[in-house]
Amino acid sequence: MIRSKNTAKAIIIDNDRVLLLKKKYDDGSIMYTLPGGTQEPGESLEQAVIREAYEEAAAKVSVIKLLNIYEHQRHSKTQQGKITHKIEFAFLCHLEALYQPKMGHHPDPHQVSVEWKKIDQLAQLTLSPKRLSEIIARYMTLDANIYLGDISQ
Repeated sequence: MIRSKNTAKAIIIDNDRVLLLKKKYDDGSIMYTLPGGTQEPGESLEQAVIREAYEEAAAKVSVIKLLNIYEHQRHSKTQQGKITHKIEFAFLCHLEALYQPKMGHHPDPHQVSVEWKKIDQLAQLTLSPKRLSEIIARYMTLDANIYLGDISQ
């Protein structure tokens, strides 16, 4: 079974660092991803990314602009036989106040921390989606192509 959903992701940059969620799964694997999550019915994508950044990382943000739209698929880590197809809308966001990474009041189930990571060291991490470092690098090079298509591979 395949389930599709829209998700809004926050790209929050501070000099040479990006804010990421660290997740740990039952099998012991560690994965890093952008703050963000599923768009709720009646909610705009911008409202979703602002809400999700606060719920997961206690980060009060404003949206600067939509940077990228991309799709990816993966097998569910929690439900055997289920494939999740995500259409992710990555927004460049601005922190509204000084910020120290901390867990929000409604973190993802497998989220264990919120961390600043140096952009030039992202390739050394296990990321979700796997090509996340390329997406963030596109921001750094100001690549104008917004829709990236399927980045599952």
